[in-house]
Amino acid sequence: MPAGFASNDPPVFVRCAYPEENEAPGLDARSLLNLISSQTPALESVRALEGEAALRRYKASVSGAGWFKHLSSEERLWLAGAMAQDAQAAVKAADAIYKAQAEASELLVDLRASREAMKHIDESEARLKKVLQRAENARKASEAAAPLVEAIKADLAGRETARAKLAAQEASARARIKYLAGIDPAGDLQLDLPALDQPKWINGDISPVSCAEQASSVGPGIAASDSLVATLRDCVGLLEGKALVGSKAQSEKKVDFQGALKQAIAGRRELDAKLRLGAVEAAESVTASTRQAAAAAKLLMLAQAATKMIDDRVEMNAPGFGAKELFETEGALELARTEELKARLARHKAHARLWLLVGQP
Repeated sequence: MPAGFASNDPPVFVRCAYPEENEAPGLDARSLLNLISSQTPALESVRALEGEAALRRYKASVSGAGWFKHLSSEERLWLAGAMAQDAQAAVKAADAIYKAQAEASELLVDLRASREAMKHIDESEARLKKVLQRAENARKASEAAAPLVEAIKADLAGRETARAKLAAQEASARARIKYLAGIDPAGDLQLDLPALDQPKWINGDISPVSCAEQASSVGPGIAASDSLVATLRDCVGLLEGKALVGSKAQSEKKVDFQGALKQAIAGRRELDAKLRLGAVEAAESVTASTRQAAAAAKLLMLAQAATKMIDDRVEMNAPGFGAKELFETEGALELARTEELKARLARHKAHARLWLLVGQP
C-alpha cells in the first residue's frame, strides 16, 4: 500500500510549495520519479498478482523451479502458474510506472512554466500600472485619453483573471502529482522547480534513428516483456511431455500456457513498435521545438528592444510618444513573452517524453 494511504502508515507531509533560498531544497524530478516507481497507486493491482503468485508457490511447496524434477503434475502446474504471474506482474508494473512517470514529468514542466508565467504577470502588471498613471494624467488634460485609461484598466483586470487561472491549474497539478507519487493528495509536497532554461538532460546523439534503437533496447517495459516471454517458455518446458493425469483441466492448462506465450511474443513486438514510434516522434519534436524556441527568443529580444526604444522616447517627452504607445508596445512584449514561454514549454515536454522512452527516468 502506498505510504499515506495505508491505515497503519504515518502520513507523508512534504510541503507542496516552491522552496525559498534559505530552505532545504525540495523534491527534484528524479527523486519524484523514483518515488513514483515504488508507490504509485496503480501498483496495487500488481501487488495483488504477486500475492496470487506467492500462494501458487506455497501450494507447489517449493521456492523455485530447480526442484521441478521432484514435483507431481499438480505441483508443476502451481509452480508454472506462479512463475507466469510473477512475470505478468512485472510487465504490468513497468507499464503502470511508465504511465505515472510520464504524466508526472509533464505536470512538473507545467508547474515550472506556470511559475514563470506568474512572474511575467507580476512584472507586466507593474509596468502597466505606470502606463495607467501616465494615461490618467493625460486624461486630466483631455478626455480624449479616457478610452485608453479604460482599456488599460481592462487589461489589468485580465491579468488578475490569468493569475487566478494559473493558481487553480497549479493546485490541480500538485494534487495530481501527489496522487501519482502515492502521497495523500491532502498532504504537503515541496518541489524543487528550476527555471525552464536550456534542457541538459539528454546529451549526445538524439537523432530519431538512434533514439528509436535505444528505446527498443532499454525503453520502459522492454526488460519485463522479455522476461515474460522467457518465463512462459520455461513454463511450457516445465509441463512439456508430462502426463497431467487425473484432471482434464490440468491437461488444458498446458495449452493455455502455450497460448499465453504466443500472446506475450506478440505483445513484445507491439511494445517495440510503440516505443520506436514514440521515440522518433519525441526526438523530432525536440528538434522542432528547439528551432521554435530559438525563433521565439529572437522575437522576444526584438520586442524588448522596441519597448526600450519607446520608453526612452516617452521619458524624453518626444513628440508623438506617450501612454498610448507604451500600452501598445507592452501588448506586443507580452505576446512575445507568451510565445517564447510556450516554445520552451514544448521543448521541455518533448525532452521529458524522450528521456523516459529511452529508458532514463
